[in-house]
Amino acid sequence: MGVIIGFMARRAIIWLAIAIVVVFLAFFGMWLDFNESQHAIINWLTSDQELKEGFLWIAKNTASDARVLTWWDYAEGVVEIGHRDVIIREASREIKWTIAGMRKYPWSWIAYELWYPFESDEKVRDVGRFFIAENKSAAIDIARKYGADYVLVVYPDDVMKFYAIVMATGKQPSEYLGETEAKTREEMVKVVEQRAIIKKETIGIRLIYGDETEGFEKVFDNERVRIYKIIE
Repeated sequence: MGVIIGFMARRAIIWLAIAIVVVFLAFFGMWLDFNESQHAIINWLTSDQELKEGFLWIAKNTASDARVLTWWDYAEGVVEIGHRDVIIREASREIKWTIAGMRKYPWSWIAYELWYPFESDEKVRDVGRFFIAENKSAAIDIARKYGADYVLVVYPDDVMKFYAIVMATGKQPSEYLGETEAKTREEMVKVVEQRAIIKKETIGIRLIYGDETEGFEKVFDNERVRIYKIIE
C-alpha cells in the first residue's frame, strides 16, 4: 500500500513540475513577444525618416529641459531621439483597447496587464482634452498644467488617431468626426485630405492640418511632422 501511495505521490509531483514548466514557458513566450512589440515601436519611429527628422529637430533646436506635448504613439521618438521629456509616454488603462498590441493575439491582453507601464488616466485624458479644446485658452491651460513648451503632431496620422484621442476624454468620437467608408490607409488619407470628415475645428485639428493658430508658433513643418512652440 505504501509503495502505491509513494508512486502516486511521485507521479503527482512529476505532473506538477510539468505544469509549472508549461506555464513558465507560456509566460516567457508572452514576455518575449511583448518585448518584441515594444522594440518594434522604436524601430518604426527611427526608420520613418519624416518622423525622425522631426525628432532630430527637437534635439537640436530646443532647450534641454523643454517638454513636448504629443500623443503617446510618438513619445519614444521624442525621448529616445529628441532627448526631451514628454507629457505622456504610454496609453492609459481607459483606452488600452486602442493599443494595437493588445489585439495581436487573443491572449495578448494578459501580457499588457502584467508588464505594460500604463500612463495615468488623468494625464492621458488631459492630453486628449488639449486636442479637442475649441479655444486656445483651454488648450494652453492644459499644456501649461504639465509644463509643455512645444506641441508635436503628425499629419495625416493624428486625424486617424483622433478617434482614440476623443475616447480618452470620455466623449463620443462621432461628435468630432464623421463616418467614412474608407477601408484602406490610402482611402483614409484621401478622406483626411478633403477634410470633410471633420465636424469640429478643434485646436488639435487645426494644428494637425497646419493651420495658423493663435497662441502657437509653427517652428517646424516637413508636411508630415508639425511642431509648434507655445507662445502664450
